[in-house]
Amino acid sequence: MFVIKVLVIFGAFQFAFAQRYDVCGDESGLRYVYIPKMGWVGLGWANTQDEGQFRNIELILEYETSVRPDPNNLGSLKILTMIPLTDPENSYYFNIPYEFTLPTQYPLPEVTKVTLEETVLCNITVSMPYVVQLRLSYNHYTQTNTLKAEIIKTPESTTTLAPRDDRYEDDSETVGCGKVDTANIYVPLILEGKTIERGQWPWLVSVYSYSNLRLGFRCGATLISNKLVVTAAHCFFDVYNRRVKSDDVLIILGQYNLKRPQDQGTKIVYPQSVNIHPDYQKLTKIDSDIAVVVIPDRVQFTHYIRPACLWKGPDSKENIVGRRGLTAGWGRDENGFYFTELPKQTEIPVVSDEECLRSNDVFTRITSDVTFCAGWRNGTEGPCNGDSGGPLVFDKDGRWTLRGVVSTSLLTDGSNTCNLNEYVVFTDVVPFTDWITSFDTDYTY
Repeated sequence: MFVIKVLVIFGAFQFAFAQRYDVCGDESGLRYVYIPKMGWVGLGWANTQDEGQFRNIELILEYETSVRPDPNNLGSLKILTMIPLTDPENSYYFNIPYEFTLPTQYPLPEVTKVTLEETVLCNITVSMPYVVQLRLSYNHYTQTNTLKAEIIKTPESTTTLAPRDDRYEDDSETVGCGKVDTANIYVPLILEGKTIERGQWPWLVSVYSYSNLRLGFRCGATLISNKLVVTAAHCFFDVYNRRVKSDDVLIILGQYNLKRPQDQGTKIVYPQSVNIHPDYQKLTKIDSDIAVVVIPDRVQFTHYIRPACLWKGPDSKENIVGRRGLTAGWGRDENGFYFTELPKQTEIPVVSDEECLRSNDVFTRITSDVTFCAGWRNGTEGPCNGDSGGPLVFDKDGRWTLRGVVSTSLLTDGSNTCNLNEYVVFTDVVPFTDWITSFDTDYTY
């Protein structure tokens, strides 16, 4: 129990971020919500104090998209119900929930204006390339309801519009592991703790799970093939130390912005299986903190979705001592936020087990033959809350290669945040390579 009290297990606070986000401004009342097996829908609400509007009301939603619209499916808008309420002064008003069914999810449309009768609920300007502007008008009457969907503006040239753009689907047999599509990346990979460019970490994966009907970001992870994802075992236990059901887990490949989980080029996947190493026991020890997520269908590699290489052993930990590896994720930033909207990376050095143990007696309880320590101990640079399960990669023979999985840190005194004045503990993937690859008989290094 001593270990549990002094350690940060990085996934502990991660249900603070539900998988939904506001659109058309934070005060619009409209948000996109991800519904399992269905995808993204828009759910909104509006208020009116005009009793006449309860019988006859018009709701108008305008949106923009950068893909060529299907004239037979421009989306739908529907008022779900009318709820009579009273305010603190006992005045009656009506709460009006409504639903926006999206015509495309690659990428999600940008809602620019919502109007209820004469009241503009939101009105924003967005910047999108090759924009098509559309309008949905829903008339709610006492007896009948009607929907009008129309295209109100198209770009001068539509030849550049495409139904979708995954940047670009590649032959999985020819895309080597640990290689970035440098033809489409204009920023070097090493950024020293700064926000990374989309596509620079195509193997970085986000892990989500459901709790109380809310979908929350849990951890980072690493794609190592078109079938396998590697992350930390503790990512699949909730704050009450209960195992998260595999059916309640989903992963997003190619994600960049946590507020835009279904951007063009991302892929949401429900796992075929979530496999925690049999030696991992969350309540009694931190050892063997590693898990493998198996993807049901082999993923198509793209500009944004590519695997890192898996370290080809045997190779002792001593061979990486003093080397600097790169780690990235959406974890807590220097301002104290639980998550950053865009992923950041940092370069950190690996230290010997002896140096790690000398630095703090607690490490004698949480390190082993299958872990190693890394970090600067400068209080600012390194993985933190929310980065758990993410990769530590090294340039090995010209390819970015996974060697460590972010596992554990010590607590900052008086808080539940990681202490970057101490080293961070990583699970060493080398002792587990045979176990990892056993989940895909076709895996090759």
